[in-house]
Amino acid sequence: MTPSAIPAERRLDAAEVERYDEDGYLVRTGVFDAAELAAITADCEALVTRLVTRRRAFGSYTFERDRELDTIVKWEGDSDVVHGVEPFAHLSPALARWAHDARFLEPMRDICGDDAPCLYTEKLNLKRPRRGGANPLHQDQPYWRGIADDLERIATAMVFLDDSTIENGCLEVLPGSHRLGVQATRADRDGSQNLEMDPSPFDGAELVPLPVPAGTVVFFGPLLVHASEPNRSDLQRRSLLISYQPGGCRHILDRLFAPRTSEPQG
Repeated sequence: MTPSAIPAERRLDAAEVERYDEDGYLVRTGVFDAAELAAITADCEALVTRLVTRRRAFGSYTFERDRELDTIVKWEGDSDVVHGVEPFAHLSPALARWAHDARFLEPMRDICGDDAPCLYTEKLNLKRPRRGGANPLHQDQPYWRGIADDLERIATAMVFLDDSTIENGCLEVLPGSHRLGVQATRADRDGSQNLEMDPSPFDGAELVPLPVPAGTVVFFGPLLVHASEPNRSDLQRRSLLISYQPGGCRHILDRLFAPRTSEPQG
């Protein structure tokens, strides 16, 4: 990754490149304003409402694969509370437009090392007040192994739609952990849970919490060790995690789901 000269507010400057290479993540505050966040949040909640109305057709599994909508919904246990949706851009033209905003794409030119980065996947993460559960210690790469075309060059932009605090389950990271390589995953779980990291090598390691105001974007790569605690507050903690890859690589839809025959649904 090399810094670019223009423009500083979008492309990474030399100091940001150094921070990203050293820590494995980069924080930019004030990227989106209140009006933009309100618009994005409204689009997100419209999508969630649509998914909840379909809940009657499914069982009580935590993860449910909706083959009609080509997405995976993570529920808060046997409830109508959505914890996550991935992918989602094909379900919402409005959210797809936000995913192509220059404030994401321009930094990703430096981070992914490609002049025309494209979407790999998109995840809506919701931590509802007093309901949003924890996200355990993990790296992103194991979830994408055998699926992504260029596994090493995927990076994620996480935009916070609400103020993120320690009380409502802010992102927690282990700086420099991306330089430790791929970590062993759990052998005591089934399904997607066996892709969580084996936490034992990190016993005693202190994760760094990142409480940030709404409108902040955190950029990080596929090997950063991170997690988050449950939402123990009365406040929302909503975020979008949009992952990018070098241009020409296939979107996760083309790898996980059957070829699409219809237009994206609004």
